[in-house]
Amino acid sequence: MKIKTVVIAVIAVALASIIGLRVFSNDKTTEQPGVPTPQQSAINVSVVKPTLMEFEDIITFVGTVEPQEKAMITSKVTNNVTVLEVYVDVGSELKKGDPLAKLDDSLVNRQIEEAKAAVAAARAAISQAKSQLQTTEKDYVRYKNLYEEQVISRQQLDQIEGQYEVEKAKLEQAQRQLDQAQAQLRQLQIMREYHSIVSPVDGVIAERHIDPGDTVSVGSTCFTVSRQETVKIIGTVTENDYPRIKLGQVALVKVDAFPNMTFEAEVVRISPMLDSVTRTGEVEVWLSSEGILKPGMFARTEVIVGKHEGLSLPREAVKQLPGTGEWYCFVVTPDKKAKQVFVRRGIESGNLVEIIEGLKAEDNVISPVVRAIGDGVSVEVVGQ
Repeated sequence: MKIKTVVIAVIAVALASIIGLRVFSNDKTTEQPGVPTPQQSAINVSVVKPTLMEFEDIITFVGTVEPQEKAMITSKVTNNVTVLEVYVDVGSELKKGDPLAKLDDSLVNRQIEEAKAAVAAARAAISQAKSQLQTTEKDYVRYKNLYEEQVISRQQLDQIEGQYEVEKAKLEQAQRQLDQAQAQLRQLQIMREYHSIVSPVDGVIAERHIDPGDTVSVGSTCFTVSRQETVKIIGTVTENDYPRIKLGQVALVKVDAFPNMTFEAEVVRISPMLDSVTRTGEVEVWLSSEGILKPGMFARTEVIVGKHEGLSLPREAVKQLPGTGEWYCFVVTPDKKAKQVFVRRGIESGNLVEIIEGLKAEDNVISPVVRAIGDGVSVEVVGQ
């Protein structure tokens, strides 16, 4: 047993020695200078050449979708009255003249009845004044004839003439009182109409501020009606961009609610002056709501102010240096190396980016840029 155990131990030591020598031999071979190592294989890439294309010059601003017109409907009654009925709610579509609410008109109705009575009394007074004037006029004519025949004295004629003038003045006064009573009646009838609130325009109820039972007075805001067939967006542009904005220019609008849709608008108003603090000017564009653009939506607007030609690359060929505002791409050199080139970007058009500086039209630019690509890396062009 002891001899067998010794043999096994000797064999184990011999095997360990052989393995150690082989590992040591491999390490020495690796560290020996002049011994060739496997070279890194070239990365297959596709390239594109910068393409000359026409770009649109665009000025952008943000704003909020607003109705083209908005009417604040306020109470015109001259005293405090109670809301009896409300016929509409937020979102109700309206036509001009549609009833919106009914206010308590019991007081004005009583005043109208009193005014009608005053008109009737004034008319009766006119009738009486006319009758009295006619009688006095006949007496005056008769007295005048008698005076000419020297039957009565001048004093008697003057007396009847004065009475005639008094009766004429009474008739004129009665006519003025009738006119005033009729004017008061018409005013009260107009006031009664104010107790029925109607829409002054076509539109939709954007805001409702009253409920049945509320008390309203003159100037109280009852409803807000907006016209939304056409909407507008108001934004500001910088002093440098302001001179390039012109009436009638086409604008493209995008809203977050419909990210895959673009709406066409038109510049309809430009502020005649700039803000002295921000050095910006207001620009207003109008566009069709198409039944889906609603007031309050956040909008991004691009105004097309011109066109120019420039070199372009696919977006996937241009990358941004992390933590900086610098952009770069990779160009294939004649010795098939990837060379990092910094470029200055311009505007974007679809999937293409304008390259203002850094490239020539004949450059072979790697696209797309994969993670393994770096400056000086060997590449093999397999597609163009």
